[in-house]
Amino acid sequence: MRLDLVYLFAEGVFQYPLIILMPFVFLLAFRNDFGYMLSVSMETYSFGALIVTMAVVDVQSGYRLRALMPVARHIQVLSRYVLGLMMALIASVMVALLNLVQSLAVSDWSLAANMPMTVGALLIVLAIVTIWIPLGYRSNSVNGLQVGLLVVYVIFLAVLLMWSELPHGFTASVLGVFAVLGSHAVPVAVVGLAIAVALYAVSYAISARIYQRKEW
Repeated sequence: MRLDLVYLFAEGVFQYPLIILMPFVFLLAFRNDFGYMLSVSMETYSFGALIVTMAVVDVQSGYRLRALMPVARHIQVLSRYVLGLMMALIASVMVALLNLVQSLAVSDWSLAANMPMTVGALLIVLAIVTIWIPLGYRSNSVNGLQVGLLVVYVIFLAVLLMWSELPHGFTASVLGVFAVLGSHAVPVAVVGLAIAVALYAVSYAISARIYQRKEW
């Protein structure tokens, strides 16, 4: 984990606070639903991108530092998944803060109604970790990883923009479904957490298997 943190801060520690705080600027600039969704998306994607950054550095360095570490390979893989979980939790906290700031800036904003977005941010970052870490260990192409990251971002942004242009009746229906799920928050959260844990464990097993067989 310490090596992963060194990777992240190799370019300097100041860029990451700026990336994390930038969504708050957009939030206060728009002060509407679109601004909130854009800010949440930026915050969530930023933490997910940190995981991808480490995969890119691995490939760029040819795993030289990791090959010299006196630590079992499965422990190295496990540490990255633990760090991914930490990133997901921090993203969730930051989205909760965005929700709080929005409630202070917009008089008719419902803090409670938008709090499920924190869970959404958590699950999205975990999904990025679950999918991307095995791909990172599998890939030997920096360009492939970077292009893949760009594709994910474009899809992410396209869905956001499409959502803002959909008819109000349709979006209201979708939000109604979420409201029904929200009324059963505890069982929905338990099921969602169980699925996330299961997928996370499967992803770890795949990554560990790939990394154990990797040669330099």
